[in-house]
Amino acid sequence: MASERLRIAFVGHVDHGKSTLIGRLLCDTGSIPPDRVEEARAAAESQGRGMELAHLLDQLREEREQARTIDTAQLLVRTVGRDYAVIDAPGHREFLRNALSGASQADAAVLVVDASQGIGEQTRRHAILLSLLGIRRCIAAANKMDLVGWSETRFGEMREAIGELLAKAGLDGAACVPACATLGDNVAARSGRMPWYGGPSLLEALAAIPAARDAERPLRFCVQDVYAFDGRRIAAGRMESGMLGPGSPVVILPEGRVAQVLSIERFASARTIAEAGECVGLTLPEDVPVRRGQVLCDPQDVPRLASELAVRLFWASPGPLRRGERLVGRLATQEAECRVRRIRRRIDSASLDVLEEDAERLEEAEVGDVDLALSPPLVAEAFSAMPPLGRLVLEREGRTAAAGTVQAVSEAKTRGAS
Repeated sequence: MASERLRIAFVGHVDHGKSTLIGRLLCDTGSIPPDRVEEARAAAESQGRGMELAHLLDQLREEREQARTIDTAQLLVRTVGRDYAVIDAPGHREFLRNALSGASQADAAVLVVDASQGIGEQTRRHAILLSLLGIRRCIAAANKMDLVGWSETRFGEMREAIGELLAKAGLDGAACVPACATLGDNVAARSGRMPWYGGPSLLEALAAIPAARDAERPLRFCVQDVYAFDGRRIAAGRMESGMLGPGSPVVILPEGRVAQVLSIERFASARTIAEAGECVGLTLPEDVPVRRGQVLCDPQDVPRLASELAVRLFWASPGPLRRGERLVGRLATQEAECRVRRIRRRIDSASLDVLEEDAERLEEAEVGDVDLALSPPLVAEAFSAMPPLGRLVLEREGRTAAAGTVQAVSEAKTRGAS
């Protein structure tokens, strides 16, 4: 069986301590090499500052100079029984596009809120964004409890306010943890400074999140690239759902051709079965054309090609999205031109109030229910039925402009299997 790994997005308002919390988690679990810590320490000292845990996540020189997160960093937290691919999504409004591309890959989220400041504008927007991306499971961290004197009363107020926010956004609040990332309280281990709290630490709350049961869903394998190796063509990609082994029959979309998997290829591994969550290589018969963007599917559950999608998305580009505009849509490894046929409604992303029905445009940081026409058709499914093929990212002029989930699919003419 493949080792279990959960992808966790850390989101929240700017300066509420997301990066520091992740840095503490990395340090306290022994997941970061000592030389990386020394590198961050040296970088901080060169700027005349003491090393902060947030510096461990800085990937760009500009981030260190500005002391703020401007890109999406992913790091691995290793624990007994489970690994976590941690995504640090930016909190500044102008960097929401980066947050979209990062958080869109997550299985669950940690919403970080400064206990001394409370819920901010970006806290609300990030909660809505998580919901739009189909990330339902959310742990809340009431951070910086040292700034409120480790107050049980203040934590009670925070837990109630955060609970209301998560409920309004349609998120499942798995836990609310009072924490202090700087000192490590209730991060990897429980704190002795808050004896009134009997719940889990952040790491314990993460461990309690159930793994997705994607291996039990019908097969969906998205081809990322094709390599020539040892006289064979190997289709590399991600097992989004289901299981595969040598001899497994598959239907290759969009062509609709039926083929048989000859072998599963891994580096330095003899394991022959592939399952959801793994990135592997597949060999197929030589006469079967294979390319990036194809989706290999279970012959007993073949999705149809979608010519139109009804999506709910978060618009994060400065210029408004207008009816009739054409953008590039990316769904798994597929790409298509997306024409905006209709903007059914505009929604305020902080309050969730409907601003306008049947609108001509969608402004920055608004939510929209939008109908898209696709060219060429894509393999897409409603998020509720098949999450891996129900998340869409839109690009304008090469930059991420929006992300959201597929609500409904209008099918293209079906191609028969051969």
